[in-house]
Amino acid sequence: MSTPTPPTPEILTQIANEGFEALVAKGIHAMLFRIERQGTGYRTDTTKNLLYGYPIGNFTKGEENVESEEFQDQIRGGSYKNHVAGAIDAGDITFNAYFDVNVGKPDIEGVVNSTVFTPQFALILARKKSDTMLEGFFSAGVNYLGGNDIKGDYGKVIATSLKFKISGKPTYGKKVGEIAMSLYRAGAQ
Repeated sequence: MSTPTPPTPEILTQIANEGFEALVAKGIHAMLFRIERQGTGYRTDTTKNLLYGYPIGNFTKGEENVESEEFQDQIRGGSYKNHVAGAIDAGDITFNAYFDVNVGKPDIEGVVNSTVFTPQFALILARKKSDTMLEGFFSAGVNYLGGNDIKGDYGKVIATSLKFKISGKPTYGKKVGEIAMSLYRAGAQ
């Protein structure tokens, strides 16, 4: 009886990659486009999807919560403050993605000044509808909060994660609409 040949490193890498692809085989596509100032307004630059080539393994959207403001009437005195409901905080969203050593890190940077009046990026999540069309199920303006780390275990794929703060009111479900697959591939090399 012969001893089985152990798998080569290439086969192990292929198995790990196929295992990760099984996680993203649900057809979830993430699109991230820069929002730029144009004259007195803003526009979304859809010429390059900053997340193209970074298959998303999973994502987590944090819960929304209402922030509260504290008030105390200084004239009437008293020891206790009143809490009044403020704006709704839409939460944040975190992605775990496959890190391809041939591609490197996504070209995403943080806020460079202390005053931000608009989201940095437009984020769209969509699922595959056909070979040419995607069906959007989430969209929002976002600001980069960090991540872009690299993590991995021996014998497994290398992963990275990205975290974004949601700015404004997100859109859910079919309201996001259908999107051409070419938009996901925008700026592909």
